[in-house]
Amino acid sequence: MESSMASVAIWRALRHLPLWMFVGAVMAASTALGQSAESTSGPYAVTAPNGVDEEALVEIGGIKQWVTIRGADRANPILLIVGGTQVDGPRAILSPYVRTFQPWEKDFTVVQWDPRGAGKTFVAAGKTIGPDLTIDRLVQDGIELSQFLRDRLGKKKIVLLGINFGSTLSVKMIMAQPTLFSAYVAAGQIANPRAERERFGYQRLMRLATTANDEASLADLKLAGADVWREPRNPARIAAFQRVFVKYRPPVPANPMQEAISAPHWTMDDLIAAQAAAAQNERVLGRAWGENFDYGSLGPRLRVPVFVIQGEEATSSPAPMAKVWLDGLKAPRKVFVTIPGAGNHAIETHAVEFLALLDRYVRPVAVAK
Repeated sequence: MESSMASVAIWRALRHLPLWMFVGAVMAASTALGQSAESTSGPYAVTAPNGVDEEALVEIGGIKQWVTIRGADRANPILLIVGGTQVDGPRAILSPYVRTFQPWEKDFTVVQWDPRGAGKTFVAAGKTIGPDLTIDRLVQDGIELSQFLRDRLGKKKIVLLGINFGSTLSVKMIMAQPTLFSAYVAAGQIANPRAERERFGYQRLMRLATTANDEASLADLKLAGADVWREPRNPARIAAFQRVFVKYRPPVPANPMQEAISAPHWTMDDLIAAQAAAAQNERVLGRAWGENFDYGSLGPRLRVPVFVIQGEEATSSPAPMAKVWLDGLKAPRKVFVTIPGAGNHAIETHAVEFLALLDRYVRPVAVAK
């Protein structure tokens, strides 16, 4: 499994470090694991007789894009994951987390996709992002990939799982081509501009610190202010906010860097390149999407069942905001479920519980289709 997977996880863990420290940390972790930066696929190989274990650069939208397909039984429904949890915007992917999603492979054929501008696709494109990094282009790429998967695996319909930025792409894909999909799973539905979601996260911390009579954290939050992430950013304000955020954040993956480095077919170059993609993505598309995108365009109707399954304590995609979006949506069926105690990374930290909910609500719909 090649991809900016590794750098994705590493970027999440080390995103505040300068590049030389980032590289050093990755190399040190690789040494500690007793393996080179490029690992083999042996531990992750799918060995079931009717299983599928494929990874390739696939021609999509005129460029090579990295796709992995893994599952224990080709008869299972296809689950295409779009988006990730590492950043609030483009470039976030989940393809490095092979180990996290292995349990899902018994019930679904799990497809991971590095879209243009992200992961291994970014590397294949010469580590540059062109002017074609737009929501419309990404949506069309996703539709082309879905058609490819149907033909490749002999299925009529696909379950689409969107998370964070990927939720925008997923809804737009379904609106454009509903017949390709059997269901939509919103694992982190973003329905509001970035500033509103940041304010929600700030208010959450204020409530928690107030309840705990945590005067130090309240002082830090007062210093930070609700607009701590607005430009121009102030390092002292950000540091104050981060102290409180880390103290009260919901669970995060225990060893994201270790899992990323152990992902098959990843190289040190991939890891560094994926980190480099972050600033380019934000400049070309991320800021405009986060601040100016018309989130009201994500509806008012989807012609497939919609299942919102996410962390109760999420702040990147706040559950109350996702609930308002779902309540205003017209769909054949709507289900809203939150995982208690889970946050932005529910799909990773509570992967077993998440799979149980997929099996309970989504798989029967997908099998019936």
